[in-house]
Amino acid sequence: SNMKFLNFFLISLLVHLILFVSVFDIYFTSPIIHGMKQIDLPVQVPASRLVLFVADGLRADKFYELDEKGETRSPFLRNVVMNSGSWGVSHTRVPTESRPGHVALIAGFYEDVSAILKGWKENPIEFDSVFNKSRNTWAWGSPDILPMFARGENMSHVHIDCYRGDTQSFAGDDSSLLDEWVFDKVEKFFKLAETNKTLGGQLKEKNTVFFLHLLGIDTNGHSHYPMSKEYLDNIRKVDKGVEQVVDLFNQFYKDRKTAYVFTADHGMTDWGSHGAGLASETLTPLVVWGAGAEKHNDLQMPLNDESIKTTRTNFFLNKNQTLSWGLDPSNRRDVNQADIAPLMSSLVGSPIPVNSVGELPIEYLSMDSKSKSQLLHGNAQQLSEQFIVKMESIKNKTFTFSPFPKLSHSEIIDMNRKVTAFINQEKYEVANELSRKLSKLSLEGMSYFHTYHRTILYISIVLSFIGWIVEAVLMLIHQVDFISSQAKKLEPLTPKQKFHVLSLLFAAGGIFTSLRIFVLDLPPSYHLYCTLPICIWYHIFTQRYTIQAGMMYILSKSFFVQKIALYTTVSVIAMLALVFSFFFRYILTVELLVFGVAIFKTPLPYKTKRYWATVCTFAAVFPMLPTVGRAPNSFLVFGGGLMGGILSYHLRSQKNNSVFSRLIPFLPFIAGCIQPVTMYISSNQGSVPTILHVLSWSLLALSWVLPLLTTTNTNGRLVAIFACHITVYILISLSYDAVFCVMFCMLLHCWIQVELQLEGNSISLEGFSFTKSPPSLSTIRIAYMFLFFIVLAFFGVGNIASINSFDVKVVLPFLTKFNHLVMGLLLAYKVLLPYLLVACTLCCIAVVSRTNLQQLCYAVVIVSDVMGMHFFFLVQDSGSWLDIGTSISHYVICMSMVLSVLI
Repeated sequence: SNMKFLNFFLISLLVHLILFVSVFDIYFTSPIIHGMKQIDLPVQVPASRLVLFVADGLRADKFYELDEKGETRSPFLRNVVMNSGSWGVSHTRVPTESRPGHVALIAGFYEDVSAILKGWKENPIEFDSVFNKSRNTWAWGSPDILPMFARGENMSHVHIDCYRGDTQSFAGDDSSLLDEWVFDKVEKFFKLAETNKTLGGQLKEKNTVFFLHLLGIDTNGHSHYPMSKEYLDNIRKVDKGVEQVVDLFNQFYKDRKTAYVFTADHGMTDWGSHGAGLASETLTPLVVWGAGAEKHNDLQMPLNDESIKTTRTNFFLNKNQTLSWGLDPSNRRDVNQADIAPLMSSLVGSPIPVNSVGELPIEYLSMDSKSKSQLLHGNAQQLSEQFIVKMESIKNKTFTFSPFPKLSHSEIIDMNRKVTAFINQEKYEVANELSRKLSKLSLEGMSYFHTYHRTILYISIVLSFIGWIVEAVLMLIHQVDFISSQAKKLEPLTPKQKFHVLSLLFAAGGIFTSLRIFVLDLPPSYHLYCTLPICIWYHIFTQRYTIQAGMMYILSKSFFVQKIALYTTVSVIAMLALVFSFFFRYILTVELLVFGVAIFKTPLPYKTKRYWATVCTFAAVFPMLPTVGRAPNSFLVFGGGLMGGILSYHLRSQKNNSVFSRLIPFLPFIAGCIQPVTMYISSNQGSVPTILHVLSWSLLALSWVLPLLTTTNTNGRLVAIFACHITVYILISLSYDAVFCVMFCMLLHCWIQVELQLEGNSISLEGFSFTKSPPSLSTIRIAYMFLFFIVLAFFGVGNIASINSFDVKVVLPFLTKFNHLVMGLLLAYKVLLPYLLVACTLCCIAVVSRTNLQQLCYAVVIVSDVMGMHFFFLVQDSGSWLDIGTSISHYVICMSMVLSVLI
């Protein structure tokens, strides 16, 4: 039995890992395709070079708005906006991180999510960019961004200069120094070019790009928040630096053939984070001026009906916001972030990156009507070329090809011919309208073929989910002696043929599926996804006699059928409550209050009832509190440490008075002092002492060692685990989450007391013995409560936005320099830590009550997989990007819970 249990959970871990990864292959495969021919732009452009300024983390409202004195924070760029350039708002997409934002700006497509596995730093797949197409590119800025655009073959013409990574501090330093470093480097670079003839000659060549990555605003936003003096002053410093660079170019070139683009990769929330889809994160400024750029007072409304309708809609939506900035809404031109890549290519006269999905905003260009139409047509050809390559690759590998109904290869040829004819006839508006139509249809077609093989994956994953739920149910009913013995009786006495007919059918199905995937040249992972349900259902088929015996057992007890219907209904309602708590956290509050009231319907001692009801009531407060935007509160963190110490001392085992047992209650109190001290030092522009870092890392290491050195008494060991891990949780807390963790441990400890006392009354309550071998209603109840606490552990103080929008100050006790890997691991550690405490509590209940832990684990897998399959059905890839990201995040969180619990 133990060996079967171990095998089941090892295989279950593998199955759930596959199901976890599958959602990315279904919804988040790379959009990059290869094999397109380059579309050269047949237009002579006025600009010989392009300068791209990216102010990392700059919000559109903070850039455009006037300060409390009615003055602008960026006088130079404001003057450009008012008199000599075009401006608007660039709309970014989720995830609002630096790498995806820069890829959209410079390469013109929205980032492959697989890049998150490499920290948004490395190239999962090589792609084309504006830099690739340039004669030479010089870039200055962060080592987290620049290197990814200089890697790959034939990239020797991209020259980068980065500062050291350890200069990016969020511990209270003035990060505008990072931007000053960039501006100083540019100035020294041009001074060198005056004496270096080789460099000077390269700079005079056409199609040259300069990229200035300005990270100071983003770092100051993380450290001090966007409303702070540091963040707003950094905007002024960037504006002054941009002015100096423009003067430098004018002095060096003296030809006015330089185009300038100023924008940002993403914005930032009021609490200093980014990653989600709030307006403050997705709206960034865009200012274009110089050679080839249209002036705002010369802008003309697009002439086609669709564009007029869209522009007017955006105008009314954005009117009040733009007026509050002191600007004329009729001059505002909004774009999608990926549209900036073809805009920059058109300004400097280079081919549009072949992977770009951006649509050229010609209203930013100052050229004659013919040139604009030709550029727009070139953009449409570049997009339709991607569509053709994608369509042909699918067509050549598919037995029964289903074409995209709105666009075909012949229609593309016909539309290109018509556009060319309209341009020659000087019917530019008609040509532009047809080019836009071709671009939009090409984008729709690319999306259609990108998801062409999704159905087969979808069906395979659903069958795998259902199959593994059935497997867990079979393992659970195997615990019933009557069913297991009856199943043996049903098996034929005479040995069967070696290969059963149905076994051959399963094998043939697996072979056919693999061959089909091989012929279609689908990714190797498809073999795993599509053969997994065949293996699972074959194993279920081998247990058909257990299924038959189980049905006989149920039908033999007429009262049991009615109870099953009743309990199934209750279980479905309870399951839906857990699922909806992912969307509405207050449902957790309602459930906690219901648990607090329901306890009085049991024959438990009044003291236990009062303890449980009181703790549930206090815990019910936390899901109603805000998850993001909460200000750091050192008093709450200190209070959490003090409460943790008192709780640990009160609950500790009195039988063991070893040095370690006496030391443990002090650990949460120490953590409650460290985090407020680091916050105070950081807020006063100080440097966190190394001794605090050493102490914090030491406490993290001790949290895994000290519990093993304490008593082997179950309660004492559990309290030691609680105290040690509360310590680490408090170190990574900034507000009431420190108090929540202590309250959560009280709730878990109370749950143990309730279950132990219910166990003694189980026969009178339900007619089943909790300690007998067959699975009982108590097993399902404990499994449900276990998953409820797992959900409460995450959503009690967090949600999807709190993951994407965590405050970097939480890691101050451990480090003050930006290290994405360590910061991400600490955040994940904080999220997963309560899961460990819940798992330890479940084991404690099983040990002290002699409950069959295997039954509990089977029941947990059943309930969690039903939840996981529910979220799989809710995953979407249409609608707003916030909805898409949230739906996938829910599935990932649910599956992460299952995986962490299994581990």
